[in-house]
Amino acid sequence: MMSLRKKVTIFLFFPLFLTGCWDLKDIQDINFLTSIGFDYVDNQYTVYVQMLDFSTVAKMESGKPVQPIPVWVGQGKGSSAVNAVVDLYRTSQLRIFYGQINSIVVSENVMKQEGGWESINQVQHRYYEMRYVPWVFGTKEPIDKIFAVTPFFNLSPLMSLLHQPQEGYKQESFIAPLTSREFVSDFHEPGKSTLLPSISISNENWERDTTPHPMLQMDGIFVFQDGKYQGWLNRKSLIGLRWVQSQTNRSPLELNGDREHQATLFLEKPRIKIIPQVMDKEVKYAVDVKLTGYIVELLQPISESLMEEKAAEQVEKEIKSTFEKGLSIHS
Repeated sequence: MMSLRKKVTIFLFFPLFLTGCWDLKDIQDINFLTSIGFDYVDNQYTVYVQMLDFSTVAKMESGKPVQPIPVWVGQGKGSSAVNAVVDLYRTSQLRIFYGQINSIVVSENVMKQEGGWESINQVQHRYYEMRYVPWVFGTKEPIDKIFAVTPFFNLSPLMSLLHQPQEGYKQESFIAPLTSREFVSDFHEPGKSTLLPSISISNENWERDTTPHPMLQMDGIFVFQDGKYQGWLNRKSLIGLRWVQSQTNRSPLELNGDREHQATLFLEKPRIKIIPQVMDKEVKYAVDVKLTGYIVELLQPISESLMEEKAAEQVEKEIKSTFEKGLSIHS
């Protein structure tokens, strides 16, 4: 018979073969960042971060929250973007996790600064938790104000334009959202124009109990040519851009008569061919665009053939207008 001492020794030896999550942390013990933004003021970089309580967001599955979901916005400063991020650690209380970042916002000040984008790239390269899938935006407005904007019905900021720009784009395709991966790819492509969506705050369209409620909007694009910042174009200047982007889902087109509005169409899924024609030192482009669509509003009688003709003329006019706006900033 085995002695009691041997039995106890064997049982004490078994736990050594068991595995466990020695460094496991609960969700409430980590600060999860959902957005990060960069600005450059007074020869210093400022980094802004948006942080949410994911335990609160998880409760949304049972219905819309009664109380607003709190949004925390932090900021750090430093001589570089990396040092600005490090400055956040002094007061973060808990460990910061970057793997949940879903959007990046960059101020125009950084774009104008020589080496500004390289400093931001250092952040993405240094913090391996960050990926190249977040949406990326530019802005002229205070980034902390953008991060503090909340959507309807006390929903999470994750349900806003900042985190889900593709949802609104499916319904009205005007300014295409851009991922960090797509931006980096276009940014380093010779001869390529990079079109960075511009995000801003609007107080004009919505009210909550008669009080204006701020909402996010795409109000234009920041243009880069061969990796250099060329300038900003507003939404009105981009009227023809939607007809030469293959990702356009559908977009409205208004047809006007001599004095009055005639009809509104929704045009869909353009098929585009752009053929460069080089003659000596002059370059021209043959642009062929084919669109399908349907009528959503008809206020005056007009034949189908005439409607198609007027729509084609309007699309051509808008494409040329936007092309000329691009030339005005050397892009």
